[in-house]
Amino acid sequence: MEDPTAAMPWITEEYFGRVLEAYLHADVTVRGFDLGAGCDGGQNFMSAIVRATVHYTPVASAVSEPAKVSLILKTKLQNPELAESADLLNVFETEKTVYGPLMKAVRELLTSFGDCTVFAPRLIYEDAHALVLEDLAVKGYRQPDRRARLDQAHMSIVLRKLAKFHAATAVLGRKNRDLLEPLASSTFATENNPIHLFYANAIQQCIEQTVKVPALQPYTEPLRTFLETAIEREAKCYERDELAFNVVNHGDLWLNNLLWKYDEQGSVVDVIMVDFQETFYGSLGFDLNHLLHTSANTALQRAGFDGMVQLYTAELTNALKQFKYDGPLPDLQFVKGELEGKRDHALIVTTCIVAPLIVEDAELATPENMLGETEEAIRARTAVYGNPKFIEILEILLPKLMQ
Repeated sequence: MEDPTAAMPWITEEYFGRVLEAYLHADVTVRGFDLGAGCDGGQNFMSAIVRATVHYTPVASAVSEPAKVSLILKTKLQNPELAESADLLNVFETEKTVYGPLMKAVRELLTSFGDCTVFAPRLIYEDAHALVLEDLAVKGYRQPDRRARLDQAHMSIVLRKLAKFHAATAVLGRKNRDLLEPLASSTFATENNPIHLFYANAIQQCIEQTVKVPALQPYTEPLRTFLETAIEREAKCYERDELAFNVVNHGDLWLNNLLWKYDEQGSVVDVIMVDFQETFYGSLGFDLNHLLHTSANTALQRAGFDGMVQLYTAELTNALKQFKYDGPLPDLQFVKGELEGKRDHALIVTTCIVAPLIVEDAELATPENMLGETEEAIRARTAVYGNPKFIEILEILLPKLMQ
């Protein structure tokens, strides 16, 4: 990362002094800091992610040896137009709500039942500049190869955790609706949301690919029809039936927003969710469709999602019982109905999000390339959506989504 402080002059030793004093509850002297990229280029549309290693010494301590701590800073993008869009969509306010009062309420609920499950990194500090989070890499969490997507072992772990998160927030939704009021509606339909242009460009690229690939040609006209109303149909997927079973949706639950922990044998043992910028209160079918269609690997997509939906449903009902949910329990038929009701969202994420996820060169999928109309941007989009691995995914999923 090239001198991030040039674009973010507020990142100083004094700033990190305030952060560490809030984190450690002690006076410290910051001796210096190192900055690096917190994620791959082209993988975040609404914020910049910076990893900071801060060197410090405690002021009132018999130990004079310097210490260090690693932190994650989420701050505004340097692109002024995208930064303005993020402000318009209140993405930082949404994340502050999730990492702050929502996760606190979830922790309190779970610990009252002796459950220590952790869903997200700890929020250490927040101000007008940034959200500062614990760096889970220090605890051994990491991302696997995003291009391979998730196998059965990984998918089982995340489905169980998602089900428990949904269950906890469903209980909170009945006990404390004021807590969820800031998440009551999505900003997706907001005018000038850059995601609208991203989706339109992506669906158009998929249409162009279907023209070229004989097996996909039956979907050319249906996709053209879908494109005409795609944004309106996607907006409806965020709408909530007040009388139905509702949960807090992560809202962007795909491989890039999951961090994994492995044991000494290399087996996956836990997952943590990050990036809650699009979180909202609504149908569980949104998150579940999002996860399955963006992040299940090719083998799981070919086999179908029935087994995974059954696993999620069983975990959901078990967690609801554990947390003393006082409403009707959702069964498998209900969950399948919610998935069907949000099928438009499944089509959106399949056609729009998967290609940037699996592209070999992540730098091709920058916001500028996905949104721009320069020759370079158009060439980049063509490369991203012309990836043979993505074409294979369309051949598997479009027949199921557009039947």
